Amino acid sequence: MTKKLDIYEILYLVDTSFTEEKLENKIEFYRDFAVKNGSSTIVKNCGQKDLSYTVKKQTSANYIQMVYVGNNKLVNLMNQERNRDEDILRHFTTKLVEMPEM
Repeated sequence: MTKKLDIYEILYLVDTSFTEEKLENKIEFYRDFAVKNGSSTIVKNCGQKDLSYTVKKQTSANYIQMVYVGNNKLVNLMNQERNRDEDILRHFTTKLVEMPEM
């Protein structure tokens, strides 16, 4: 029996005090984390934007969009990992019906 895989999008907000190199390392870490757990990913750095409200005493954040293929187990692993990460201000996971344009 095969397990059904779905397409998910996660948008995570990273602290703006990061250098470009540290931000790239953080993006690469989560890309590798998904791939090691059997997923394929597309990642887009949407840049720094102002927040509508203060999150962890920050008024702006680096927006990172990641689309990946997985199941509920992978979604839970990704969410646990981001919840533990102090540098991630907030993250949102959405199940997609079709692949978005990136």
